[in-house]
Amino acid sequence: MWLSSRSSKRPANSSPSPRRTSTAASRPTSPGSTLAEVLRKNPFRAGSKESLSRKDEDDPSISLNKDLSVLADFFPDIKIEVLRELLIRFDGDSRLPICTEQLIKYKVEWARGRVNIPPRGLEEPIAVEEQFRTREYIDAVKWTLGREFNGLSKGAIDAVLAEVNHSYTLARPTLQAIASRSWRNTFTNLFKKRRSQSEAPSVLLEKTKTDTGSARVLSTGSQELDGELSALFTTPIQSHREDQQAADLKIAQALNTQEAEEADALFECQVCYNDFAFEDVSACTQSDHTICLDCVRRTLHEAIFGQGWAKSVDVERGTLRCLATDSCDGCIHQDLVKRAILRDKSGTETWTKFEDRLAEYNLQTSALQLIRCPFCSYAEAEQTYDRASAANLTWRFRRPGGVNIFMFILLLELLPGILFLLIPFMLFFPNFFVGLFYTALGHAALQKRTSRFTCRRPSCARKSCLQCLKAWHDPHVCHEPLILSLRKTVEAARTAAVKRTCPRCGTSFVKSSGCNKLTCVCGYSMCYLCRKNIGKAGNNSEGGEGYRHFCEHFRPTAGMKCSECDKCDLYRAEDEDAQVKRAGQEAERLWREREGMVGVKGLENAVGNVAGQDTLWARFWEGRWSVQGVVDGVVERCVVVDID
Repeated sequence: MWLSSRSSKRPANSSPSPRRTSTAASRPTSPGSTLAEVLRKNPFRAGSKESLSRKDEDDPSISLNKDLSVLADFFPDIKIEVLRELLIRFDGDSRLPICTEQLIKYKVEWARGRVNIPPRGLEEPIAVEEQFRTREYIDAVKWTLGREFNGLSKGAIDAVLAEVNHSYTLARPTLQAIASRSWRNTFTNLFKKRRSQSEAPSVLLEKTKTDTGSARVLSTGSQELDGELSALFTTPIQSHREDQQAADLKIAQALNTQEAEEADALFECQVCYNDFAFEDVSACTQSDHTICLDCVRRTLHEAIFGQGWAKSVDVERGTLRCLATDSCDGCIHQDLVKRAILRDKSGTETWTKFEDRLAEYNLQTSALQLIRCPFCSYAEAEQTYDRASAANLTWRFRRPGGVNIFMFILLLELLPGILFLLIPFMLFFPNFFVGLFYTALGHAALQKRTSRFTCRRPSCARKSCLQCLKAWHDPHVCHEPLILSLRKTVEAARTAAVKRTCPRCGTSFVKSSGCNKLTCVCGYSMCYLCRKNIGKAGNNSEGGEGYRHFCEHFRPTAGMKCSECDKCDLYRAEDEDAQVKRAGQEAERLWREREGMVGVKGLENAVGNVAGQDTLWARFWEGRWSVQGVVDGVVERCVVVDID
């Protein structure tokens, strides 16, 4: 039986066709292919089977804006729109690392010429229009623009919003230009009042029941968009209204002066001798001297911005003195002074400066220890601890660390003698020792205070350092540029104190061991102590002293100074530590005088304790100790103060 097959038979001599294989190495790599591969393998992408089961964030724009801020700080030369486009392509916790890697590898391909020239500043905030918008804001913008431009399609509005990051302020001019070209808009405007582009649309205004003449913008359901609409439409109207009111006030004042002149009801200013109406004059509190408000305003301006503060301002009463005569002890009421100042366009700012200067005077006369904001006039009293407040501090004994056995034995030996001397004084003067302890607790609490200061003035609210009075940056280093300069100066002086330089070839070297006769590679010989040229023995052109430069007398005790001659010692070494210390102190003193930093604190740790470690024993040895200082040192090492 023959079996038939429908498959065609291959000839015997035919060879199988080669299969085409493609390897990943043969494919050209590009940012697009890399991005596609990353997106395919990203377990956090939307709809991925490998994605973790977790609840979606209520507002994803918060995390997106955080990542955007990080990328903007790392890549200040790239425009924000590039970073936004990159961030929205990824999802999940791996978004920021992947975006950073893409920008490092393919910055040019992603940017495509969209760079910042010059780059953004490190402290420059990202504009609100360039940040990711919340869902609430996007929905409100779409509803508002759809209501305003009901003649345009939803797709056109969405396309324009996508171009401007869903910003209402930026999208409205483009939509107005598109709507003006449509026949429906032209036909509709024939029967409606024509409005300017900066004027609020009528569909977004609502009439109030109490005042039919005033209109306000409808609530959109988004506080951010409501504020944007208010700044776009309401604020210019209010500004125009204020300008109109100022112009009307000038006309009213002129008419009032004219009517007062016709009724012979003018008052003469006893400073400028001009006539003014009753509403434009003030009077002192003692002799009823008549002074016009213009003179009051000019005098206060001169007092604040000129040289008339001590002469014109009564700081005790917080107002101006009588300007009519120097013999009058009266003053102008503060309400009249404020009324005169607020007539000016910048009157609010001027009055604020006047109050700040009065507050500054009161703070100076109070003799309080103050903490000041370096960026504004805000000041607050520094927290101090007297005996009563220090008694309320919470403290505990410090947990002992590594104990020095020799110091422990020494303290045990000296403890009976110390108690024998202190117990009689503690019995007769207990308050003195209690006061020393609580004062030391207060000092320990002040040392534990942080150096970061936040201004509580709402218009400032900046953070600064109490040590260097500069803006606070994390991590913060006080006087960082000055520290680098001081460190280089002191280190150079320390090195020069132990360094020797060959005058023949200029080679510098430091002696580590051996005798005090130094021989350079060029053959020049010198004394390490006095730096004299001693040369080779018998060679008069080089000095000719050789080892005869050093003392050759016998001394029964090694290390003692010779009593028969003043020659240098061959093996006696200088105290290099003391020499380095003196050189560092002198270099720091000269640097402070040159830079004008004498007495400025915060540079003590710049060069690793230039003056040596200021320990309790060092202060005692140099005579810079006191009873309170000893108690402070003991409390600092044995007690921990807890501050809320």
